[in-house]
Amino acid sequence: MRNGFLHIAFDLRIRPRQNSQNLGQIIKNSDSAPRRKSAPPQQKARAENREELQSVSHYRHGHNRHPVPNQLEERHQCVELLTGGRGWVEIEGRWQEVKAGDLLWHIPGEYTIGRSDFEDNYSCLAIRFRQTDPVVRKVPRLTRWEDLDEVRSFTQQAVQIHADDGFDSQILLRYILSRLQFQAHLYLRVQKNLSLPGELQRAMEIINLRYAEPLRLGELARIAGWSVPHLHDRFKECLGLSPHQALIRRRIQVARELLASSNEPIKSVAWKCGFPTASAFCVQFRKTTDLSPKAYREHQLFGGR
Repeated sequence: MRNGFLHIAFDLRIRPRQNSQNLGQIIKNSDSAPRRKSAPPQQKARAENREELQSVSHYRHGHNRHPVPNQLEERHQCVELLTGGRGWVEIEGRWQEVKAGDLLWHIPGEYTIGRSDFEDNYSCLAIRFRQTDPVVRKVPRLTRWEDLDEVRSFTQQAVQIHADDGFDSQILLRYILSRLQFQAHLYLRVQKNLSLPGELQRAMEIINLRYAEPLRLGELARIAGWSVPHLHDRFKECLGLSPHQALIRRRIQVARELLASSNEPIKSVAWKCGFPTASAFCVQFRKTTDLSPKAYREHQLFGGR
């Protein structure tokens, strides 16, 4: 560090499962029975060791009544993605409110949504599937998909494709589950950042926006409302990084994006990311990724040939 700069050297009781089809209106629904398609014996054997899609529906609950919650049977899972309205689900003995964008992932023994707002009935994309292997939850039971336009577009797409008998249900299920898991992990990432102290969030926002500038430690500390030593301590405590390391990480992240999406010369990438020289950039990039910038770009473009 020279001249103060960051430099780079570098309550209802749950009832037993019942058929609740008559309690609501199906907006769009494909056949609820598992679709069986002809496939080579080897492909069928592989499918038996994975998940089997049972139903895809866009469900709107009826008026003036609560839904009958369904308890998931052994090896069954159900995902409910709220597309509108408001409902409640019982989680660890307490009723949790859910609304549009909330993503519920139920595993065996758990119950689906058990209450609805009579004035604002909930609707949801409901995905039911079964697997032969023991069920392991891959994401928390309750997360969220923030972009409601994306939620509704995804819901329409999933229902429409599932209604097409010509589309492989295994491929559709893999797509649905991977998309939902991706959105759940995006949400968790955002929540992790939001859990940081407000002072640290402000400092990180400056780093994320002004990474190409020669940021002063004193300026970051002033923005956070802390002394420089306290800034270091809080960065280490909450992020496991020093302010300098956080700046380096951000610059390398942007550099990787540019290398994978443009043909800009390495020198230009280094300058745009705030590195004083191309050689300092190359040293720091190799230290972080174990690859030179050129090798990294070739790996992304050609698969590391």
